Amino acid sequence: MADYPRWLEKLNLGCPCGRDIPLSGGVYLCGCGRKAGAWDGAKAVIGSPIPYWGEIPQDQMRRLLEESQREGWRAAVRSLLDPVLCEYVTTPDRAAFQEILPLRPGALVLDVGAGMGGIAAELARNYRVVAQEGVAERADFIALRAAQEGLSENLAVVNGDVNSVGFGPGQFDAAIVSGVLEWVGLFDTSKGVTEVQVDFLRRLRGFLKPGGLIYVGIENRIGWAQLRGVPDHSGIPYTSLLPRFLATWICRRSRNYRSSHNATYRTYTYTHGGFLKLFARAGLRARSTHISVRGYDYPTELVPLVQEAIVTYTLEHLNQPGGLKDRLLNGLRLALAKPWFWRTFGADFVFVLEAAGA
Repeated sequence: MADYPRWLEKLNLGCPCGRDIPLSGGVYLCGCGRKAGAWDGAKAVIGSPIPYWGEIPQDQMRRLLEESQREGWRAAVRSLLDPVLCEYVTTPDRAAFQEILPLRPGALVLDVGAGMGGIAAELARNYRVVAQEGVAERADFIALRAAQEGLSENLAVVNGDVNSVGFGPGQFDAAIVSGVLEWVGLFDTSKGVTEVQVDFLRRLRGFLKPGGLIYVGIENRIGWAQLRGVPDHSGIPYTSLLPRFLATWICRRSRNYRSSHNATYRTYTYTHGGFLKLFARAGLRARSTHISVRGYDYPTELVPLVQEAIVTYTLEHLNQPGGLKDRLLNGLRLALAKPWFWRTFGADFVFVLEAAGA
């Protein structure tokens, strides 16, 4: 059994009996007798993994793991993935939001739904990181990546469902929720989607130390990309723009629907005002809000929703002086360089949240 970072023994799970469950001898065993999980090879396994879902088919993912063990994960990714996905998996840009997330060196960070580890691995260069991932193969890839990059002392992988892995209260300095909040309704269908999302955020808030932060990267429900017909999480264009009941009706009748678990349209996004209401219900408020011009997956151009920042960004990205068309487009961009317009139709949102009473 591979060793785990010693600091993980100070990170407790929570038990329904009310006790904290430490990791001891590679096992999470509560005093009440409940076994919550164990360290298995290079990762902690908490509960049951979720069914496979990922950017590539399961058989290709298993081949990627095999090639990563033989040739190294970077070589395997370059060999087996298309250039766009290769960039997504390897680029450090996915964690470029660190500049707006004020954390002390060595802070403890939870990366929720860590995927293939692009964010977690980059954060682990500066902080201690727990990468929670529900799919077993993707959790294995993160662990392999961490070992090959020499990050295992700072990066611990937890394989378990995002809605069921329960950490003890008050332990993390920050939680990263990038491209996850919109999906949590799929993994708990016992309640309405908004209620599931609120419960999820409340749980995360409980995991945080006093003054802890939650980073959320997510699409704008009526953003410019959605208006242009970029496929929604359903795999169908424009469903985020529709009333929920109509989106459900369309998804139930579409053969191109993305997720069989989402037959009633459970991948909700919101407008800016809708997100603030959602956060308030979870006892959170936005410490800052940015528009991520390249999308939340590549938060390298984050523009605060304030007049001066929007105008400055717009001036820096005007077309070079040319014909009448360029002059008209430049004039229109400057006329729309207003917080209300960017807040309403901007691209993906990036929120930094704190407890409402902080």
